Amino acid sequence: MTNERSAATEWLENDTIQSLLKEHLDETDYRIYKALNEDGRMSDTELGERVGLSRTAAHRRRKKLEEEGIIDVLGVLVLQEADFAYADVFVKLSSEATVDELDEFLETVKGDEFIYEIEEYMGTYDLLLRVWHATLGDIQSYLRTQLQCHDLVAKYEAMPVTKTHKAWHKPITN
Repeated sequence: MTNERSAATEWLENDTIQSLLKEHLDETDYRIYKALNEDGRMSDTELGERVGLSRTAAHRRRKKLEEEGIIDVLGVLVLQEADFAYADVFVKLSSEATVDELDEFLETVKGDEFIYEIEEYMGTYDLLLRVWHATLGDIQSYLRTQLQCHDLVAKYEAMPVTKTHKAWHKPITN
């Protein structure tokens, strides 16, 4: 009951959350998001208990949020816990590249199993690629083969991540 009450209170008292989300979510949708963010594997029965709905109503609302693309329940490999090396790689693309070439490059990196996140930016760099591998040396070799010789990549800068304190709104502890 304390978790339910604090989630409801957070929604009611946080004006920023209200203004950002009220076009797409109501209080119950937000509480579903918060609960699934803590444990995406919980059953619809447990979800319903956490947010004050029946199992059927919780299932229906969760499915609707998934179908609308508002939430996405996925499994995440916590690289730090698995003792893998990972890095943020900032990429500046060639200003000579055509839209089709850029789209093709994005499709290629989207399908790469060592890239687990891609963000587009405006400014000095165009893309952030989050990459992982067994060791930092493997990341360096991988980046040389994938980016250094690619015609669309004007430059890139890799920053190894030494520790993640919070990922996907969940604290990471060692």
